[in-house]
Amino acid sequence: MSDVPSGRDKFNKFRPIGIEIDPLRSPTEGHDAHGRPSQIIKDEFPTRIDEVSKSLFYLGWAILGEAEDVPYWKIRRIRQIGNVWYQEYAGKEQFYKWKWTERSILTYG
Repeated sequence: MSDVPSGRDKFNKFRPIGIEIDPLRSPTEGHDAHGRPSQIIKDEFPTRIDEVSKSLFYLGWAILGEAEDVPYWKIRRIRQIGNVWYQEYAGKEQFYKWKWTERSILTYG
């Protein structure tokens, strides 16, 4: 056995970030560097999907029931240029601060 402590040592105060040690937990759960339980927020399925064409899609996330014209949306554009698909977020950010109704005029990156 190695002298280097591992994340599996329950007596070890510090655990590596992002190491999943409990197979019964969701992959979004784990421990931070200080051994405290933590959860990583992951995207669920989009609230809206707009298929503009076979090479351009918009995906939107918001709280269910949120109006499309309020700035509480996270929007991702997926587009194909040649043989390459690009995934870009509105404003180059993954924040819930955009309007779904303005998805086609937003700047993506």
